[in-house]
Amino acid sequence: MVKSMEYHVEADWLLLRTCNFRCSYCFFSATCLGGKIRKYGTPIQWEKGFRATGKTWLLHITGGEPSVYPGFVELCDQLTQNHYLSINSNLSYDCIKAFVQRISPERIHFINASIHLEERQKRKSLNFFIERVHELQDAKFNVFSSLIVTPSVVSNLPKVFEQLETEGLFAIPKILRGTYEGKDYPKSYSIEQRRLICEYLMKARQKYETVLIGMSEPPTIDIFSDFLFLNGIKDYRGRLCSAGYRFVKISPNGTVVRCGSSEVFGNILFKNVRLLDAPKLCDTWYCPYFCEKYSVQGEKHYGHPSSNNTKFKLTRSSYSHLRGRMLELYYLIQTDGCASIVKMSASKLKERVGNIANSGLKKFIMSFIS
Repeated sequence: MVKSMEYHVEADWLLLRTCNFRCSYCFFSATCLGGKIRKYGTPIQWEKGFRATGKTWLLHITGGEPSVYPGFVELCDQLTQNHYLSINSNLSYDCIKAFVQRISPERIHFINASIHLEERQKRKSLNFFIERVHELQDAKFNVFSSLIVTPSVVSNLPKVFEQLETEGLFAIPKILRGTYEGKDYPKSYSIEQRRLICEYLMKARQKYETVLIGMSEPPTIDIFSDFLFLNGIKDYRGRLCSAGYRFVKISPNGTVVRCGSSEVFGNILFKNVRLLDAPKLCDTWYCPYFCEKYSVQGEKHYGHPSSNNTKFKLTRSSYSHLRGRMLELYYLIQTDGCASIVKMSASKLKERVGNIANSGLKKFIMSFIS
């Protein structure tokens, strides 16, 4: 529905890590997904924090599951007074109905409605999801229904696509990224699976053509472009990038980071955010959707900085890296307290210990940290 947007900065905002789903391909552990929700600020405090930057934001709110967040609709209401949102959600909470009634579609760039088919089938909640999608569409929101294509899903993609289409739901195949069932994706997709994914990506684009034409710019999480990554995710390091200048990552506690790097620009709730004045070379990896949008087009790509390319050598100051990590820790202590830091560290250690094959060694270590 958003016809035009004028914004200065886009942010990938991890609002929380908690989620009610337990998808087998999730980046977060079950312990993390089941964690207690922490509200670091009221909707008004968040709004004042973003206003203090003097910039108009396009905030991509993700998680975890954002709709689980207490006061989610009120938060969106406050932020959309002056900013724009895009949202990644499984639409499983009742607050979506209030969202439809209260939030203007003019301020929502798009909603990525994640189908998570295997989890829906376990919960017998697919019909509920379909109803939510239709409610949002009827209210003129730009909704894209994405479907993570696990090997089992992609093998049955024609049947799955047809079944969903009979319910008026048009699935957009979204490729796996990372390790799944011991294999590295997307490179572990077979040739036939790649062909099917490309075929149904094209079909999905045709189904959503009217929505895409009506948008002021393509969705940043441009799932329709997943065919670009089927042979592997590009390495953007060494390329000029607007991350830190026109794009940032925001942590649940409001800390603003360049992207996957250690450059910290302040904290939204502390009202001390200062961004870069211009693009600079990329020295890390983040997310291909944001990297595609914000790496400066036309700039020479020098490849991996550790490669044998002698024309370019990318280095990162140890001092700068340490300073960034210390700033992140400082804001975490200020917002969560020292006890939370210790608890979080113990939780991460337990996860790592859980991967140790030697049961005797595992039991010995756990006796000290439990």
